[in-house]
Amino acid sequence: MIGAFTVGKKVLLFGYKRYGIPGAIVSGAIFLAGYVAVRRALSGGADAESLDEALEAELGPTDENDDSSDDSSASN
Repeated sequence: MIGAFTVGKKVLLFGYKRYGIPGAIVSGAIFLAGYVAVRRALSGGADAESLDEALEAELGPTDENDDSSDDSSASN
């Protein structure tokens, strides 16, 4: 299994080869922000059975039944 350190190192190397030192800094920051976001989402719903439940526990409930697109066709 590939660890976070290995993936982070590859991201930094890619950013450095492509854009130099600023690219390494930006790509590292993006990777770190994504890593922290995923860790928080998964630890927030540690007792959840699926990733969807874990994300809902962290981010709050979402309204999947949005019927606003159906209103325009019913007004004819």
